[in-house]
Amino acid sequence: MEQLQSLTTPIKWLETRLKAFFDSRFWQFKVLFLSLAISVSTLLVFNFILVDRGFRDLYQEMRHPGSIGGFFWDDIIKQGAAPFTPKDYEAGSHEANQTFRLTIPLIAQVLHLNVASLYLLHVLVGLLFLWLIIQITYQILQSRLLVFYFMTGFTAIYAGANFYLNYLGHTDIFPFCFMALALYLRNPLWVLLLTQLAFWCDERAIINSTYLGLWFVIPVLKEVVKTKKLSTTQVPLQAVALVISTGLYLVIRQWLSTTYGLKVGHDNDLSHRTAMWSLSILGDKFTRGFEGFWLIIFAGIAVLVMLKDWLTLGLLMGSFMITSAIGIMVADGTRSLSFGYMIFFFMLSILRRHIPTSQLTYLLIVSTLISLMLPISFP
Repeated sequence: MEQLQSLTTPIKWLETRLKAFFDSRFWQFKVLFLSLAISVSTLLVFNFILVDRGFRDLYQEMRHPGSIGGFFWDDIIKQGAAPFTPKDYEAGSHEANQTFRLTIPLIAQVLHLNVASLYLLHVLVGLLFLWLIIQITYQILQSRLLVFYFMTGFTAIYAGANFYLNYLGHTDIFPFCFMALALYLRNPLWVLLLTQLAFWCDERAIINSTYLGLWFVIPVLKEVVKTKKLSTTQVPLQAVALVISTGLYLVIRQWLSTTYGLKVGHDNDLSHRTAMWSLSILGDKFTRGFEGFWLIIFAGIAVLVMLKDWLTLGLLMGSFMITSAIGIMVADGTRSLSFGYMIFFFMLSILRRHIPTSQLTYLLIVSTLISLMLPISFP
């Protein structure tokens, strides 16, 4: 009788060798660079023309700042030289939206960066961001193999690849990294400082800081529901720091607007056309945001429904719907959705506790394979 083969055989063979490879003191760096080696290779293959043309233009932008239309590195540097001087940009343009995004221009000014060095800093911050993601996901998954599977897929989607692949100068990795640092360090003062840095990078960080707040608030709310008691000592200081940071941002922004005349123009007709265009390609736009990692989100939602954990589901879906609404309202949907990357941490935590490790392994492998096969499209 012919012996039947199992599709899990090559996976088990691979895992045996990966376990030996990651069995070392510096396993985090091995995970980082092996996952990048795989994802970068596939991205270069499936995005070859985009990458080739883009980095040729980036090289020209480094040699002749401001010479390439649609590149914003030089605009950031110029903004850093005169951050509180109103500019007459077309309403709805990226340059106009940059008015209150002051963190990176000020960093560029203080460090005396040019286009090349600012892009290099962008890459270095990206590597720090990925190292933080490894640390956070390992705290959740408690498995080096699962972290590797996750990271290989994560570095194949925009949230994990933008630090080198987005050559246009959107600099999303800075707010991504500041938010991850706030979650990793957890000290209320660090939360206050790092969220301030993130908020002044991009307003979308404020919207998606709700995930950061929920990470600290949900356990408290569950305890309150269970005991029917709430005391001030239960309120997480990190959540308080987040609320203070949001209020501080709004107050300072209003002061800058009043004192220096800084403002962001708004074009109602452009906003309407953008929203209608987004709705016409909604499926494509959302797919590009998270690619194969939608499987992780859907699996987490399914588990929450089976557990009848309506509190967690409602809060997470509330944050997710706000992120999605922003993604529809603006043209750069991939970037906007990616600001909500923290939803992965919640879903991984839920799945790790409530499904078998083998199922989570296969879920991560499949989601990663899908992400590796799909080319990144941005913004």
